[in-house]
Amino acid sequence: MALLASIASLYLWGLEANGWANPYYSAAAQAGAQDWKAFFFGSVEWGNLITVDKTPLSIWVMALSVRLFGLSTWSILVPQALMGVLTSYLVFRMTRRAFGPRTALFAAAAYAVTPVVMLMSRFNNPEPLMGLLMVTSVLTTLKALESGRSRTFALAGFVLGLAFMAKQVQAMLVVPALCAAVLAFGQGRFLQRLRQLAVSALTAAVTGGAWLVVVELIPSSLRPYVGGSLNNSALELTLDYNGLARFVQIPMNSDGGRATSPDDIAAYDGGIRRIFNGNFAPEIGWLLFAGIVCCVITTVLSKTLALTAPQRNLAILACVWFATVLALLCFMGTMIHTYYTFSLGCPLALVVAIGLSNLWRLRSRPILRLVGAVLIGASSYMGLRIMNYSYEWPTWFKAVFVIAGIAATAAWLLPTSNKRWVRLSWVLVAISLLIGPAANNFYTLLTPQKGTNPQSGPIGADPTSMSRLMVAVKAGDPAWAQLTALGSPPSPEVVSALRSVPVGCTWGAATFSAQNAALYQLESGLPVIPLGGWLGTDPAPTLEQFQALVAEKRIGYFIWQQELLDRGELSTETKDISEWVRSNFTEEVVDGVSLYDLQSRME
Repeated sequence: MALLASIASLYLWGLEANGWANPYYSAAAQAGAQDWKAFFFGSVEWGNLITVDKTPLSIWVMALSVRLFGLSTWSILVPQALMGVLTSYLVFRMTRRAFGPRTALFAAAAYAVTPVVMLMSRFNNPEPLMGLLMVTSVLTTLKALESGRSRTFALAGFVLGLAFMAKQVQAMLVVPALCAAVLAFGQGRFLQRLRQLAVSALTAAVTGGAWLVVVELIPSSLRPYVGGSLNNSALELTLDYNGLARFVQIPMNSDGGRATSPDDIAAYDGGIRRIFNGNFAPEIGWLLFAGIVCCVITTVLSKTLALTAPQRNLAILACVWFATVLALLCFMGTMIHTYYTFSLGCPLALVVAIGLSNLWRLRSRPILRLVGAVLIGASSYMGLRIMNYSYEWPTWFKAVFVIAGIAATAAWLLPTSNKRWVRLSWVLVAISLLIGPAANNFYTLLTPQKGTNPQSGPIGADPTSMSRLMVAVKAGDPAWAQLTALGSPPSPEVVSALRSVPVGCTWGAATFSAQNAALYQLESGLPVIPLGGWLGTDPAPTLEQFQALVAEKRIGYFIWQQELLDRGELSTETKDISEWVRSNFTEEVVDGVSLYDLQSRME
């Protein structure tokens, strides 16, 4: 309980600093709290013109919270934090069932202080819900392996289907591990194990696919456009934008957009080095070397360790899960964010905790005792390298970190059977491995996390590092990047103008990109159309649809964004709408923002 209370305090402390966090999802939660149709489809606005580019389960949770407690930072972010705390508890529970309380405490603590886990547990992306459901599915599968009951396998599939509803393909990264565990360690003959797997798979498919099927069957005229798709299709969204597109290498230019023939194509960074570079390593790299070594040791020594069935099931499942996610993060395509490493948080915590527990059991063998000591020392070295990615780590902390690593390595090497010394050794090991990521989290707590690409820890030393680039973006350099990733801070005068639109208006305004629309919607309390969806690249609405809405006096204002138009990556429909507005309505500059009153007479 003390550990959970500490985790809750860490995740909840100062949440208000994050404001709307990712405004795109906050606006969708606001819309879902206002209108049940918007709730079901995951619409960005409650005029129900277009949805977010994800399946809406995580939006449902936030929308219900907003409906119950009102719209605020806390009503949106507290559910995310509580999901992180509950996931930590489930990590503890599944580890304790097999390896006892000491190993379980370390696993839960290692998971909770993993920088990307804490970062996302204080943010409103779908990751916290996805992680909670994935871990629940793993725990349920472990129970099913022991009981052999079909209903338990069905329950595991049901929960995994819900995880798919939270973040689609990313939630399926645990599937190879679950399949391997069931086929290798399930009860009965092989055909019976196949049936058990089929029960889980069928339940997961039905649960995860039900919303997709319903959306596909509803005529497009009766529902919002499916954001992120080119053909207004939830199935296409799943298979392409949230599926295959995440795995392939898309040529990108040096400015971060899709490359065209005249552009200089940015180098592809895929490979094992990606996960250890200055962008990804601060999020997940602190225990990564230890995780790789522990995964190998647990696999190689599985017979020597004489593991019980529950221990074997969890150990092998964790190793396959870890290897699957690590390989994908290293080699997936160019549509990758550093916070995708969240998927590695749980399997990494499990393999390190299990591996260290196994090495401790065999520490009477000098070679394995040496391996454990090298592992701890190398992890300290890895942590020091991560600190060197930034100039903000104080020298005194680096010294403390090195001393802790040396003390833990020495404690591991000394053979003893004294219970007090054993406890002290474990405490020293835990401190040396967790003090680095824990300290990294204090930088995260002191930095407001907003926009589309939150990052933990201090600012990187490399001028091209993502954290340093995001500092420039927050300052408006370049302006298009701020508008895309964060949204421009809404002008109070423009917000006031939106609030004055006639009662019959469905939408207070229309603009692009989605982050700008979301911020104006959240601040004004009126729905705002994100033309072209997330990046302004979706073919919705069309010019004809927009013209009809304007003719019906259903839109108050058009908010002009010249920087995004200059970049040239908006959809044809969005550009056509912008040109039509400029040609037919009078521009009015309010607090530096170009506005077009769509309620006025056309020129």
